Amino acid sequence: MRTLFYIAGKDLLLHWRDRLGFFWWMLGFPLLIAVLIGLIFSGVLEDPTQPLRVALVDEAGTPESQLFAQILQESGSVATRPMSAGEARDAVRTGGALGLVILKKEFRITPAVFSNQRMPVAIAMDPRHQAESHYLKAALNQAAIEMLRRQWFDPAQRSRFIDALLADTGRQGEMSALERKAIEGTLGVLGSFFDAPASGGKRSPLDALSNVEVVPVDAQRIQPHSAFEICFPIGIMWGLIALAAEFAQAIVKERDAGTLLRLRVAPIARWQILAGSGLACFAAAVGVTLMLLIFGHFAFGVRLQNPVGLGLAIPAIGLCFVGLTMLLSVLGNTESSVGGAAWATLLIMSMVGGGMVPQIFLPSWMDLAGNLSPVKWSIRALEGGIWRDFTVGEMAVPCGILLGMGLVCGLVGVAIHQRRASC
Repeated sequence: MRTLFYIAGKDLLLHWRDRLGFFWWMLGFPLLIAVLIGLIFSGVLEDPTQPLRVALVDEAGTPESQLFAQILQESGSVATRPMSAGEARDAVRTGGALGLVILKKEFRITPAVFSNQRMPVAIAMDPRHQAESHYLKAALNQAAIEMLRRQWFDPAQRSRFIDALLADTGRQGEMSALERKAIEGTLGVLGSFFDAPASGGKRSPLDALSNVEVVPVDAQRIQPHSAFEICFPIGIMWGLIALAAEFAQAIVKERDAGTLLRLRVAPIARWQILAGSGLACFAAAVGVTLMLLIFGHFAFGVRLQNPVGLGLAIPAIGLCFVGLTMLLSVLGNTESSVGGAAWATLLIMSMVGGGMVPQIFLPSWMDLAGNLSPVKWSIRALEGGIWRDFTVGEMAVPCGILLGMGLVCGLVGVAIHQRRASC
């Protein structure tokens, strides 16, 4: 065990001697990324270009509510997933869904929802995606318009449509067939209303965004206090990416310089050499993460409200990047080839994992590919400790995935190292 610490200390000392490279690529550069992204997202709100992935809670369970859910799904602007109320709130709180839509028990769509009545629908949004709430409200209003349009143009449902409209306007009692026919003829102008948007300064139904109730996802404790609480995990990822690329190149550099050969001459096993390098990488990864978190806490108010969650996340992330470093170090035969391959691989992982572009803007297939990126799960784990307030059970998912990825990458990398050494 003492041998491992000696080798790890040697690796850390070599990196420490290059102070400019160490502090810039592992601390200064990720800090700059976190601050710039935080400043950008603190003042800029953008509409999503991909369907909003939301959980759907149908409390009514009626044919009308099921039709509304079907229309909402068919719109292409919202991708719904039916869940129970508890499952939906947990999915939003933990980042598994961007929001949730609740179709209330008294669900019933009538023309009054565009005048003086609230829509019998409630929504809740992930705190990171509050801007998309307006987009979701517009989609719900559009679905309501489409539902009313279908009722009007379907002769079998038109009678119910007229009854609902009369009830909304306060008309009570029976009416003759002649009166009903006259009202139906008068309401014929609604066909053009449903087929064309409002114009001439009149209020369009799509603008009636205040008729959808917004409910909190959970207690206020899971609300991020600033954009920096969202962006500092991204900055930390860039620090770890630079660290992994640097340590992968260092392993190849020592081999080319003959350092590994000299160590092999000593009574040191090859696994001890690799384990010592991995220990140095782990210590550096934990140190970089802690320094950036502490700086973010004191300089930008980034909370560290879940110490237990962070205590699980930081070692899991460090071990994952140790394994990843071992795999990256065998992607080439020279220092330059390993450096280029490592950065290319890590940049792709960052892109699909949400380290460059927020995942809501990614195509669905690329978002699915992000599940294979340690960047996505590292960000999820850090958020669980910073502001999402994950329970130990909820932290087990991202941490377990990170440990699994690190183990697989590490075993593959060590196996290739051993094979090359025996050749």
